[in-house]
Amino acid sequence: MDFINKWKDKIAHKIGDKIQTVKLDLIDKTSGVMGYLLFSLMALFGTLAVLLFVGLGMAEWFAGLLDSRAGGYFATAGVFVLLVGLLFMLSGKVLNAFAGIFIRILTKQEDDDDDEDAEQEKGNKQ
Repeated sequence: MDFINKWKDKIAHKIGDKIQTVKLDLIDKTSGVMGYLLFSLMALFGTLAVLLFVGLGMAEWFAGLLDSRAGGYFATAGVFVLLVGLLFMLSGKVLNAFAGIFIRILTKQEDDDDDEDAEQEKGNKQ
């Protein structure tokens, strides 16, 4: 009977370890995704600020070239419309790139964990 209780304790311990590992993996992957999203938001706000000032500078430059402030701003708007059109034409590639990044983040496996698992299995066999 003692033999069965030992096996039961080992199985319970192993299941507890697996549950803890799943929890830690979930926390790791979630924190990685959240960190990437936070970085993306910060990059988005930074890019928008840069585009605003570049747009204003480009508008004034076009205004000087065209001798018309309204013409300069319309020319800048035309440049931005062309860039947005280019982005829409390349949207499939852009979406696939972001999907690849998220898949890589969610499915990353650390080599250290794999090595430790292999060593534990060797130790259990001996």
